[in-house]
Amino acid sequence: MKRTGIFIVGSAMGLLSGHVMASGFGVSYQSVSAMGNAYAGAGVLSDNASNQWFNPATLAELRKTEISIPLHQVWVDTTFKVDSDGTFAGVIPQAGTGPGDFDDVEPFVGSAFLAVPISDTMTFGLSVVSPFGTKIEYESGWGNAYAGTPLGTVTAGDLYATESDLQTVNINPSLAIQVTDNLNVGLGISYQTLDADIRNAATRLEGDDDAYGWNLGLTYSPDDNNHFGVAYRSEMSYEVEGDITFSTVGAGLSTAAGNPVAPGAYSGTAEIDLPATLQLSYAGDLSDRTQLLLGVEWMEWSSLDALVVESPSLAFNPTEEFDWENTARYSLGLNHTLNSGTVLRFGVAKEDSTQGTNNRSAISPDSDRIWATLGAGFNLSDNMTVDVGYAHIFVDDADINRSEKGAQLKGTYELEADVIGAQMSYRF
Repeated sequence: MKRTGIFIVGSAMGLLSGHVMASGFGVSYQSVSAMGNAYAGAGVLSDNASNQWFNPATLAELRKTEISIPLHQVWVDTTFKVDSDGTFAGVIPQAGTGPGDFDDVEPFVGSAFLAVPISDTMTFGLSVVSPFGTKIEYESGWGNAYAGTPLGTVTAGDLYATESDLQTVNINPSLAIQVTDNLNVGLGISYQTLDADIRNAATRLEGDDDAYGWNLGLTYSPDDNNHFGVAYRSEMSYEVEGDITFSTVGAGLSTAAGNPVAPGAYSGTAEIDLPATLQLSYAGDLSDRTQLLLGVEWMEWSSLDALVVESPSLAFNPTEEFDWENTARYSLGLNHTLNSGTVLRFGVAKEDSTQGTNNRSAISPDSDRIWATLGAGFNLSDNMTVDVGYAHIFVDDADINRSEKGAQLKGTYELEADVIGAQMSYRF
C-alpha cells in the first residue's frame, strides 16, 4: 500500500484497527462455543472443530470428520464527545464542534472449520477465518471545529478518518497427533491475505498483500480432572503495495510540513507486522457436569513500533511511531451440562488496550474492556450440535489528543458493543 504522507501515516495503521471490540485491530469472533465462555479454556477444549484456531492440538480429540460454521453479528455503539480547548497549528483556538459523529456499524463475521481423522492418533484440520479487520464510517464534519485557518473552516476529525474498510482472510491447515493418552501436539501453517481501503479528507489509501506464518500447540492432562493447553501463533509480516491518492487538502498539509507533494496518486510500499499471540488454557472438572475454565491470551502489539513508508516518487520516507503496548485478555468461564445433554456456558473477561490518549488512532478508539458472555450448546442429533452465544462488551471511555495533522483532535470516545452468534457443527 502506498502510504506516502507523514500526516496520514497514523491513519494508515489506524485502518487496521477495529470497531470489532478487541485489542488493537484484532477480530475475536472465530467460535461461538468459545465466546460463550469469554474464550476461557478455548485452547484446551475439543468441543468442536472451531477450537483448532486457538490450539491445533485440540484436533487430536476429535474422532469423526466434522465441519463447524460459526456466524457472529456485532452491533457497535460509539459516540465522540468533543473537548472545547483544541487549537489549529497550536495557535488558532477552537471555534466549536462539528455536526458529525459516528455512523454506527453492524459487522457480520463468519468462519469455517474442518476436522478429518486420518488415523487413530492423527487428525487433520483446516480453518478459514478473519483474524483482523474493520469496517467503520464517520459522518461528515466531526470533531473539533476551527475557523479562519489557511484551509478555511475545518473539522479536525475529517482530517484523521472518514471511512475505512479492511479485510483479512486466514487459511490455516493443521495436523494434530496424540503422542500419549495424556499429551497431544499440533502444528499449523497460515496463509493470510490483507485488503484495505481507507479514506480521510486528505488521502485515500488502497492496497493489498499476502503473508505466511505458523502456529503450534499442545494439550496435557495429568489426570482425568485437570487439562492444560498452550499455543503460539507467529506474527504475520506484510510488505503492502498499493496506491495513495492525495487530495488538494492533503497535498497542502504535506507541503506545509516541509514535504512538498502534488495532488494525485502515488505508488509505494509499507512493511506491517501483525502480532504474534500466546494462549494459555485450563479446564478443571469440578464434577461430572460442571467444569471451571481459565484462559490468558497475550498479543505482541509492541512489534508494531513504527511504520516506514517507501515510495520511488517521493524524496522522503515518512515515519510514524506507534509505540503500542502488548496486551492480554484474562478469562474465566464455567460449563454446566444438564440431564438432557444441553451445555450451559458463562464467562467474563478483562482485556487490555494497546493505546493511550496520545497514541490513540481516530479509527481505532481502542480502550480497556470487560466481556460478559452467555451461551448454550444443543445436541439436535447424534451428528449435529448447535451452539448459540451472546456477549456484551463494556469499554472504558477512550480519550484522544492528536495534533500531528495541524488541527488538534481532542475529546473522548464512548463505546460499547453487543454480539450474538450461532454455530452449527456436523459430524460424519
